[in-house]
Amino acid sequence: WREVLQVLRDLCERDGGLARLFAVHHLQLTRVRLLGSREQLQRLLHLSLLREPLWGALGEDDGQLLRADEHLRGGFRVNGAQWDAFTAEAADWLLLRAWHAPSGDFLLAALPSARAGLALRAGAHCQGLRLHPEDILLPPGLAATPRRVLGDGLAQLLQANVALGLALQAADNLDLPEASELSRLLGLGLVLSEQAARQLDEDIEAGAALAFGRASHFANLAAQALAVARQAAQASLRAEGVRARLLGAAH
Repeated sequence: WREVLQVLRDLCERDGGLARLFAVHHLQLTRVRLLGSREQLQRLLHLSLLREPLWGALGEDDGQLLRADEHLRGGFRVNGAQWDAFTAEAADWLLLRAWHAPSGDFLLAALPSARAGLALRAGAHCQGLRLHPEDILLPPGLAATPRRVLGDGLAQLLQANVALGLALQAADNLDLPEASELSRLLGLGLVLSEQAARQLDEDIEAGAALAFGRASHFANLAAQALAVARQAAQASLRAEGVRARLLGAAH
């Protein structure tokens, strides 16, 4: 994961849209690995090796806009719309997160983006989108597991490295001294990210033996990295603002 996060930070400096696709792809593919059953892993990971599909996401940050109801023949039907569907529109396969009101929880499912009932034009529109039992990675209403905690922590770690990549780009443009606030925050954020990445590799390899304590420790590291990275991004914006005002005064 250290190499993946380094590539992500480099992409942020060149192409923010591509960086977002890269981050979401790796997050969803890892969630499949963490949450899938043996049959799902064999099917979906073999598909990924054979066809190298791009994975996207639906319903990640939009609360309860996508709603799931149980289907009489098993599985669920999903209705609703998501207007920011950039990663879904570009993807071949999706991880879909939808709200299930009776259980008061979300489900997570893996499906092809070409599934009937899903239109990806100017956003994502679900109308009677059928989710079959074999699509469901995480049924609604289940208690948290260490591997679920690991996946949620990874989402935060990826967000942290997007913010770090943007702040690093600003720091390069500003040519700041090492003692500046931005340089200090970047150094701390990168250290936390490295620590989290090393533990993530170990925790994924632990498989079913992963303990809650380990998963929670990783999630805490990822949350700390994200908090520091956001501070670094804010510091970079302030520094760029000061530089712009100084340049404006000089002219």
